[in-house]
Amino acid sequence: MPLPRLLTAFFCSFFSAGLLPAVVAAQATALTGQVLDQATQTPVAYASIGVLHRPAGTVADAQGRFTFDVPAAYDQDSLRLALLGYAPLTVQVADFRRQLTQAGGRVLLRAAPTPLAEVLVRPGTATRRVIGNSTVSNTISGGFKMNRLGSQLAQGLHLRRPATLEEVSFHVAECTYDSLFYRVNVYQVVNDVPTASLLPEPVYVRVRKGETKTRFVADLRRFHLTVQGDIAVGLEMVKGLGPGELRLSMSLLKGPIYIANQSAADWEKMRGFGLGIDATVAEYR
Repeated sequence: MPLPRLLTAFFCSFFSAGLLPAVVAAQATALTGQVLDQATQTPVAYASIGVLHRPAGTVADAQGRFTFDVPAAYDQDSLRLALLGYAPLTVQVADFRRQLTQAGGRVLLRAAPTPLAEVLVRPGTATRRVIGNSTVSNTISGGFKMNRLGSQLAQGLHLRRPATLEEVSFHVAECTYDSLFYRVNVYQVVNDVPTASLLPEPVYVRVRKGETKTRFVADLRRFHLTVQGDIAVGLEMVKGLGPGELRLSMSLLKGPIYIANQSAADWEKMRGFGLGIDATVAEYR
């Protein structure tokens, strides 16, 4: 089997909708509702909803609406609803079902802006460099094989000293979508697991038809985001894009890669390969 096809099968195995046994899926019931801002009662777009450590979850649409199947066997598990800029809501699945019924499907999130850490900039010259994996290979590639909302993939990066994260680039091996819309995530990695998000608010990349060539870029300079140690930078599928797929360049080594099939699921770490994601950082000496 050629290597590219082998990698396709690998990614597909994580994002396949067939992860649940048929007998469990047959007992699933749908959770349907709408996420609203508690203060303004306006829709909250693209909030992530998922059962912790389980392959059950989704992302609300631009009007805050969501629907996804959750097996009855998960009723005693915890469900988390979260979006940067809002206080996360964690509740038992069974209680969430009841709340949806009692509230007519409405779920309220309380705004809670994430403050950025204070940054002390000393006089001096900034040295800019690119870290991560800048491969532009079309021979080895990988990515989201299926349109499963909440699926995430990320490239691990390491910084020996504090630096300001200015932009992130995603190197495209193939794209057959008419247009792209993804959420960009930056996580601190602790004990080989992506944990807290380092961004203060959601960041999305929108690329129109015909604009996707060899890469697309997320500009993060407005956040003055200081990063250090191990971080993970990647994409989350938050909108159904229709027929097609996005495949990023890959290379041997220059990893690791982190994969999760929804925002509340456990991360899987893939060694031996690197995903075509790099970052421009500024270091002050």
